Amino acid sequence: MRGGHVPQRTCRGCGRKEPQAALVRYVAVEGRLVEDKMKRLPGKGIYCCNQDKCRERMAKRSRKVLKQGERRCVVVTEEGSV
Repeated sequence: MRGGHVPQRTCRGCGRKEPQAALVRYVAVEGRLVEDKMKRLPGKGIYCCNQDKCRERMAKRSRKVLKQGERRCVVVTEEGSV
């Protein structure tokens, strides 16, 4: 049986490389970082492990990255997202 390609992504919090399906995708929407559960929202997404420590680190690290990509300030919320 032939194995297919498995996309790899890097966790923005800890830097570990994991299969895309094992990480949670976040996207900047209207200046907020929201979880993209279906992995279909437009824009540059960032990936993170589903651990509290990784999400906290990702929130700190991604503000600058998303600000550069979106050309605006990103607010990280608590309501179901980072």
